[in-house]
Amino acid sequence: MMKVWEEYKFKIQAYTPDTLPMERFASYLRELALMLGESSYVHFVRLEPGSTVIVHKVDKEAVPKIRERTIAVKRGQGTVTEMRSYRQLNNLLREDNATGVLTGDNDAEIIQFPGKDEERTRFTSIQQHGEIDGEVIRVGGSKDIVPILLQVEGKEISHCYANRTLAKELAKNLFEPVRLYGEGRWERSDEGIWSLIHFDVNRFEVLKEISLSQTVIALRGLQGEWGEDALHEILRSRHADEEAH
Repeated sequence: MMKVWEEYKFKIQAYTPDTLPMERFASYLRELALMLGESSYVHFVRLEPGSTVIVHKVDKEAVPKIRERTIAVKRGQGTVTEMRSYRQLNNLLREDNATGVLTGDNDAEIIQFPGKDEERTRFTSIQQHGEIDGEVIRVGGSKDIVPILLQVEGKEISHCYANRTLAKELAKNLFEPVRLYGEGRWERSDEGIWSLIHFDVNRFEVLKEISLSQTVIALRGLQGEWGEDALHEILRSRHADEEAH
C-alpha cells in the first residue's frame, strides 16, 4: 500500500512526556504549526519519550510545500510569520534550557534549533537625533528637567524630557498635536523591535489637527450641498487669511 503521508518529529531536549506542562506543550505546538503552515494537512500523532518528541504527520500532497518552506527557514529566507515562529521556538527552548531539532522520515535532520546554545547578539542602546509626533497629555514635575507624556496612535509614550522653559511652552499646547525634536536613545529587543529609552526635547512645533488635504477630502464628500465654485472660494479665503498673518 502506497504511503500517503510522511512522519516528522520535533525533538525537545528537555522534559519528558510526563513532566511537560500542557500550556508549554501548546506553545510549542502552536509555533511549530505556524512555521510549517499547511494547517489542514499537518496532524499531531503522539508524544514519544526520550526527552520529549512531538510526532506529527504531513499529508503527501503538502510535503513538497513544507519541504520548500523548511529549507527557506533554515536559510533564514522564510516569510515574516515563519521566521518569527522559528525564533519563538528557539526562545521557548532557551527558556527551558534546551535545544531542539526537526527531523523527517528516517530521522533525517531538517532544522536545528540551538536554543540555549545560541549565541545571542546583545544590542546596546543607540543615540541619535529624531522626532516624535503625538498629542501632549501631561507636562509636569518640579525638577529642572521636566517629564513629558505623549499619546501616539492611542498609546502613551513617556521617557520624553524638556527643560523648564521649553516645558512651559509645551504646556500651553496640552491635548494638542505636536512634533518633538531632540536626541533620543533607543534599544532593540531580541525580536528586532525598537523602543524608546530616553528622549531629550530641544524644540517642538505645533501640528495642525486637520490638514488642508483632509479638509478638501471632507468637502468632496458633501455631495449636493456645495456649488461648483465652493471649493475654490474656500481655498481663496484660506490663502487670504494666511497672507494676512
